[in-house]
Amino acid sequence: MSDRHAGEESDQGELSSGRGEASLTGWVALGLAGLLGILSLLKTLPVDLRWSAVLASACLNVFVVTIWPSSWARAPRDPAQESGWKRCVSFIRRLLWQDAEAPPLRLAIGAFHWQRWGGVIGNCLSVALAALALQPLPPAALIHAMVSSSFVIVSGAAALTLAFLTLVAERFYAQDAQQSHAALSASLAGMLRVLVVCALAAALSAAWLVYLHTALDWLVHVAAVFTAAIAVEMMIRAMLLWFFAPRPGRKAARIPSSLVAGMLRYRRSSLSSIGAELHDRYGIDLRQNWVLRSFVRLLPVTVVAMVACAWLLTSVVVLGPSQRAVYERFGAPVAVWPPGLHFGMPWPFGKARLVDNGAVHQIIVSGGADDSSVAAPSTPADGPTSEQMNRLWDVPHPWDTSQVIAGATGEQQSFQIVNADVRLDYREGSSDAAARAALYRSVDPESTVRSIANREVVHYLASHTLQALLETSQTAMAESVRRAVQRQLDQLSSGIEVVAVVIESVHPPTGAAAAYHDVQAAQIRAQASVAEAHGFAAGLLGNAQQQAQASVTQASARAADTMAAARVQQIDFEADTVAYRLGGPAFPFEYYLSKLQKGLQNARITVIDDRLGADGRATIDLRSFSAGDLTGIAHGN
Repeated sequence: MSDRHAGEESDQGELSSGRGEASLTGWVALGLAGLLGILSLLKTLPVDLRWSAVLASACLNVFVVTIWPSSWARAPRDPAQESGWKRCVSFIRRLLWQDAEAPPLRLAIGAFHWQRWGGVIGNCLSVALAALALQPLPPAALIHAMVSSSFVIVSGAAALTLAFLTLVAERFYAQDAQQSHAALSASLAGMLRVLVVCALAAALSAAWLVYLHTALDWLVHVAAVFTAAIAVEMMIRAMLLWFFAPRPGRKAARIPSSLVAGMLRYRRSSLSSIGAELHDRYGIDLRQNWVLRSFVRLLPVTVVAMVACAWLLTSVVVLGPSQRAVYERFGAPVAVWPPGLHFGMPWPFGKARLVDNGAVHQIIVSGGADDSSVAAPSTPADGPTSEQMNRLWDVPHPWDTSQVIAGATGEQQSFQIVNADVRLDYREGSSDAAARAALYRSVDPESTVRSIANREVVHYLASHTLQALLETSQTAMAESVRRAVQRQLDQLSSGIEVVAVVIESVHPPTGAAAAYHDVQAAQIRAQASVAEAHGFAAGLLGNAQQQAQASVTQASARAADTMAAARVQQIDFEADTVAYRLGGPAFPFEYYLSKLQKGLQNARITVIDDRLGADGRATIDLRSFSAGDLTGIAHGN
């Protein structure tokens, strides 16, 4: 009995001796947990604040271990001593009545066993902070962290500093646990070890965010689940000890070590255990084997050399035919590497960031934002055509989008619905400046191109009526949209080149296709009737114009002939007048004889003369004699 009592007194002495040092660690951990918890609730800092919640949860676990009650044993109640609650009420009553015999405040607070409640509350807060770390990183914080990485670098440096200080404390308590076998030191060393691992993981996540511009969500979730599991384990232990407290006399003062946190404890190598067992059982000492000793001696050097070679090989970059790379030296881009073998500085001093080398990407502008990059499946040349390639209006298409556009019915304005299937092919520019712009000026080029193309397609469709869209050539529409999208991308200096815009179909909605066909047929028939009437009227008008033109032409010809004949007669008359004036009476007689001669050339002449006998024949002299001039001299032929 005395030995057991002495053992209990020794355990209590060890526990009380370690409480002074552990209490300071616990209160520092509580203050750090409060600070990190407040930071995790802020949304304005451009860092991954989920790690603040994880570290705050780990610090609360450390605090719970430091305030673990020194004894959970059920002690017999002393009738002469009041309970803590009664003493608290008595203290408040004496304080209000200003009783001089009121005990000090420190003694009144010490009457409470607040450690049990504080441990449970700390575990609950630890689980709540771990659950807060399971939330996704806000996109705004990710964008701000990529734009300004100075805060992320500072947070990583702070995490490394915390890991170093915590490691110093962990080594101190681990050494104390090995020397004095104190349960409090062993449990604190395990909790501090968890805090060290979480701080190193936070620093690694910050470096990953700075260099690769992505957040390690899975690492945050693993760390949060790990700290939450430790808090749940300690809470379950506290509840079990609360409801099933040990009897007086049993060793209940030991601080339990977390089984989950013990997973991070260094254990002896299995090879060392095998070597010790061989030496103990069979007397075989592997340490005397020179081969093993040489291997063990050269193994660290070999590992270091292999790690150094692997690190130096990070300076060698091999780029395929479809790849380019922007080479960064100390974080600054210095060159754009074409496909081939290149040498630079090893990581992290030099880094090559891959860029597409002329690869053409296609997005479906009219589709959704989640699956619009999936085009129709390819089919063999001799195989059946895919249903997705059916372009009839009365068949629904998987990538059609409906757009409300302006319409007109007579003189009244209205609204119409049009379905469109638009594809866009783009690539990153071939120049070095375009490669840098595509890498640094756009976080997600596909989303950027899709949003701009969607806006321009909607703007183009909304600025035209359905009839105009159906009558306009799809090539002209595609070229107009391509120029508008390229202009927007050039204004953003995105380094992206729009290769082509393909308009697969523009048509009315599927449900209204039949009715629109009927309307189109009626319009075609009406236009045909109008065209036929216009043709008949044009034919009648042409015939009338032809007849009128012929009559006018004939009348003009007859008038011209009449005028010409009149002019000829006028000239003849004027000439005869001049000749009569010059020739005198002889001219009329000659004129008479000339006309008589012309008239008698083909005429049947009957001569009646009483001087002609019955047996005589009349002779008519039809010879022509040349007339002389006014002097009487005859002119020969």
